[in-house]
Amino acid sequence: MFAWYLTSSSIDTGGIRDGLAVTSLDICFFSICFVQILANILLVVGSLKRIPSYIIPWLCTNAVFMMITMIFIGYTILFGTSKLLLNYNEYVTSLIIMGIITAINLFCWIVIFTFRQNLIMEAQRSSSVNFELQPVNGQCPAVLMPNAPPPSYYEPEGSKECKPPLEDAPPEYEVAVAMLPPEKGPVQRKNSLNYNRT
Repeated sequence: MFAWYLTSSSIDTGGIRDGLAVTSLDICFFSICFVQILANILLVVGSLKRIPSYIIPWLCTNAVFMMITMIFIGYTILFGTSKLLLNYNEYVTSLIIMGIITAINLFCWIVIFTFRQNLIMEAQRSSSVNFELQPVNGQCPAVLMPNAPPPSYYEPEGSKECKPPLEDAPPEYEVAVAMLPPEKGPVQRKNSLNYNRT
């Protein structure tokens, strides 16, 4: 948009483009581009460092941008070619371009909003797992809470601090056989199991 503003011949407002003094339209375009670049940088940093609060400025600025483009679309549709001094091709082209920009921006906004929600849920899950993994009175939380969810893949170190107590090994074969009760003689079958063979 900024490159189009600087190079477009359809806008004839003077200002910086013509080497004149800065106009309010120049300041408006500069401030919009600066805020958008700052929001994009925060989005990249928040995505890489997995910080949901850094994503909020991008969502806010793009929501405002979508509302502005929708207002322009409505304004263009309402006033048409006669009031805006556009021919039919310019009218259709401007509507198509604004519609495509709004649709792409809406899709990106939904994706980033969903990504932020997933980051928040992941942070809540990992904090609850870390709370449950804290040892209480020297006992492992697996012993205290057998129904606790598994630890997060991003922080498996918390589970290394506390290990469940070791169980006794099973006895050797000879010891297990010696533990069996002595046999009392032949085992008698029940009468119901004996078939009448005739």
